[in-house]
Amino acid sequence: MEWSKANIKARILQGEGHRNDTLKSVGEDMTLNVEKSESTYHNLKIFLQPQIVTFFAIIFATFINGPSYPYIGNLIWLPLGAMSLCFLLFDYKVVLAALLATHFADVWFHSAPMMMTQDTIVQHIAAVIAPIIAIASMRFFKLSNFFDGGKVVFQHLLFLAILTALFNTIISFFINSYIASKDAAMEQINATVFIKNYLIGDLLGCLVVLFFAALVIVPAIKYFSPKSVPMV
Repeated sequence: MEWSKANIKARILQGEGHRNDTLKSVGEDMTLNVEKSESTYHNLKIFLQPQIVTFFAIIFATFINGPSYPYIGNLIWLPLGAMSLCFLLFDYKVVLAALLATHFADVWFHSAPMMMTQDTIVQHIAAVIAPIIAIASMRFFKLSNFFDGGKVVFQHLLFLAILTALFNTIISFFINSYIASKDAAMEQINATVFIKNYLIGDLLGCLVVLFFAALVIVPAIKYFSPKSVPMV
């Protein structure tokens, strides 16, 4: 009888041990799932934030810039500056957001059709590629130290604005000239007027946005969130 009681007690203890192990395993699984969910949310947040900022920055710049004159040029073209700033801060991972913003800005503010044609796709790609080439060129020649220890290197920002405006003017001239040449009803582009207007408008747009960011946005970030100061 004594052996039977001991046996029963042992079995009870063994059952409790198994139950504790099961609860511990369940708890570990729940903790692991929570950690995975938090990690997924964190990664998604890191990916989406730059895309959203880029999209709305370009949309806002296009909105306040006013009408667009793609075959003549604008006196100032802020979207190019906004795009340059976003590529500068977030690198090339925001290319898709920049392309979408360029298209929807044309649809919403310049009465462009929602369905893109081959010509509009090429024009949108051209608008996005100029800042990328400019920044890549400056990095290649080691002139891309735009923020040094939290301080803005204005010489590099100025050179970036000039280079971006130059690339965008050249690319836009050849693409728009080709598009205009296909349509007999369109007036052919005056190269001198086009290059002068584009170069001035693009340069002013880049300078306004980049220097506004350098003089206002970066100091504000440095004041409110020092760890978030761009170190590009």
